[in-house]
Amino acid sequence: MKTAAQRRFALAGGMLGAAYLALNDLLPAFPDFLLGLLLGLGLVFLLLGLLPGEGWRRPRKWKRRGE
Repeated sequence: MKTAAQRRFALAGGMLGAAYLALNDLLPAFPDFLLGLLLGLGLVFLLLGLLPGEGWRRPRKWKRRGE
């Protein structure tokens, strides 16, 4: 079962992906760097939302351990 945090990550990834598509279509002169940043963040959040159970908690534990 998905946790609330995983659902939020998946939702954020979907919203960033939708923003990328909308900006790319509506504002073709929008800077490519910012479009790439939106797309990259969207993919990262979607992957975090898809990781199984303990898989998404492990990087957070490692990060907070100070190593």
